[in-house]
Order: sequence, then structure tokens, then C-alpha cells
Amino acid sequence: MNIGCLQFNPTLGDVDANQARADALLRQARELDLLVLPEMAFTGYCFKDRAEIEPFCESCEQGPTATWCRETARRLGCFVACGFPERDGERLYNALILVGPTGETVHVHRKHLLYLTDETWATEGPGFQCRDIAGLGRCAFAICMDLNPKRFEAPFDRYEFASSLFDPALQHREVYRPREHRLAANLVIACNNWLRSEADKELSEEQRQLQLMNYWAARMKPVLGLPIVLVIANRVGTERGTHFAGTSCVIDLKRRAILGHLDGMEEGILIVREAVSYSS
Repeated sequence: MNIGCLQFNPTLGDVDANQARADALLRQARELDLLVLPEMAFTGYCFKDRAEIEPFCESCEQGPTATWCRETARRLGCFVACGFPERDGERLYNALILVGPTGETVHVHRKHLLYLTDETWATEGPGFQCRDIAGLGRCAFAICMDLNPKRFEAPFDRYEFASSLFDPALQHREVYRPREHRLAANLVIACNNWLRSEADKELSEEQRQLQLMNYWAARMKPVLGLPIVLVIANRVGTERGTHFAGTSCVIDLKRRAILGHLDGMEEGILIVREAVSYSS
């Protein structure tokens, strides 16, 4: 499987310019099976409240993000996953859309564990779901804070997302037993707007990146050593004083190996060729 992660610095509220920038960065992309973009990739993230973000919310079938994903998926002949602010009636969600190679909407995931910025406007998504998708295999989806303990208040060892990758889902501190639990996903797709930590100023940029990837892997502890590939697309840049961490990456959790990653500062596209596909 050939996997691409687009890492870039969108301008808040300038959807047309952000999509043009994404197109420019993708100009040389070829032979991808999956392309992943960050959370709320084309709108930016740091909206003040519901009134400010509402004009940028769209349905999963019509709107700038869905249209761009369909056109890009057809052009590249691959699956495209991208974060966007979704409107469903009166409810607004921080969502992720997955579009198939022929332009059809395959799946929509609504962010379940909201960050403080989301809580000013978004409704909490219903939970985590694994899907068997022809062409990708058994997939699970997350948006940024979904990987963390809920509101940073839940115990660190309450791995709600990683535990959901089993059928039945693991309960708190329950140990995976092959005879009792079926692994329900082999591919995790995450669209992130992960913040750059200010607590590690003494670290070099390379050390920052390694520390962040180690943290993401640590949040997957219940499935470490099992046949899963973790794909994370994260944004870079600064928006209204908030700094983002980049470090988009592809990690093979079975081998505990980083298959590729970008730095924490620059725009670009990460392409990992022939990533192991564990899907059966």
C-alpha cells in the first residue's frame, strides 16, 4: 500500500486559497492508495465560537471539502481522508470524511473526544467504529483529541480509542486475549491538529518529533505489537497564537517501526511506498 500524508499550514477561513495550496503540494503525487489530510484542513481550526465557524460548516455530500476530496480521489485514483467542520441539521461536528477512488463517500467519523476549542461549537460524536472497506481493509478513524484521555481528566491508562479496535472493545485495564477478543482494525487513519508542546523547549527539533511519535504510539498501547498501521496527518504553522506540531507519520505498530515522517515545521507531503498491509 502506498500512503500519503499532506502536511501544510492553512490560513484561517480562506478555503479557496487553502485548497489551491494543497493542490500545489500534491502536484507531484502519484500512485497513491490512500491520501490523508489534517483536521479541518481547509477552514483552519482556531475559531472563537459557533457563530464564527458556522458559515464554514458543510454537509458530507456537498460543500468545498467533499467536492475537493471527490475530485482529488478521482484524479489520483485513491482513497482520500480529510477533516472538515460538518453540519447535520442544527448540529455541528468536527468530522473526517473518507472518499473512495471513484468519488463516493465511504465513511464519516465525528470527533468523539472534544478539545477545548471544539467545545465552543461542536457536538460530541457518537463513538468509535471499525469498518471493513474494500480496497483498504479493516479501518478505524480518529481526529486528534480522540487519541488522548478524555478532556485530559480520564486516567492515562484509559485507552478509549485503542481499546475500541477490538471486538468486543476492551474494558478499562482489560488485557487483550486472542481467544476472547478479535482485532477489528488493521489500519488507523487520523486527521490531526496536534499542538506543539512548549514544555520541551530544551529539546532539539529531531528530539521533539521523536517524543511526539513515541507519545502517539504510547496512546496505542493495547494494540502495540499487533498488525496495525497508524497513519497520522498533522498540520504545521501558527494560528491565532496557537502553534502546531507537524510530524505527520506512518507507524507500523506490529514492528514498532516508524515507516516515514515529516518534520515539525515545514509543509510537504510524506509518501510511504509499499507500506505493509495487514488487512485480510
